[in-house]
Amino acid sequence: MIKAVIFDMDGVIVESERLHIEAEQQAMLKHGVRISAEELHTYTGTTAMFMFTELIKKYKLDTTFEKIFNEKEEILFKLLEKETRPTNGVIELLKKLRQKDIKLAVASSSHRRLIDYILRKLDIGYLFDFVVSAEDVVHSKPNPQIFLKSAQALHVKPSECLVVEDAKLGVEAAKKAGMKVIGYRNPDSGGQDLSKADMIVKDFSELPVEEMIA
Repeated sequence: MIKAVIFDMDGVIVESERLHIEAEQQAMLKHGVRISAEELHTYTGTTAMFMFTELIKKYKLDTTFEKIFNEKEEILFKLLEKETRPTNGVIELLKKLRQKDIKLAVASSSHRRLIDYILRKLDIGYLFDFVVSAEDVVHSKPNPQIFLKSAQALHVKPSECLVVEDAKLGVEAAKKAGMKVIGYRNPDSGGQDLSKADMIVKDFSELPVEEMIA
């Protein structure tokens, strides 16, 4: 029986993947690199530190992670001020799970400031028992650390957890943690390979809670 459901944030709770890509492209352009959305989607699910460290090396950029990350975040928050919306059906799903006494957590590769902003903006922070951010882990997805840390904080076994992810690397991390996975097919997430998920859905409003936690 599933006792806890762990949600990724970007592309699962909030429709932000497109905004992340746009902010990353603008930040890279400041350093003379016109990067494709397809390349950036290969990093979907990883931390900003992992992604930008790799890109700085690849494109031999004369900058630091801290500088380009701050540039990207400044752009992203401006975009989010104009448009922050939940994925279809996710808030209703969260409330139904709470009614079933299911523990809930956010396990996101985003930084704590962004997670707190999104949860506050959508007014759903009260629904979650625990939040794990990029600052709380050493290893990025597909390493399972973020999900194992979530299970430990929720006082449940990994086998009693269900993860909801929209990214290939996130699905892989959850499976390595020994957890069941629902892959959310978000069209803005770049055609992610979710084939290792136990179930794939396109709309949370069509997901039966009883089947989800059985």
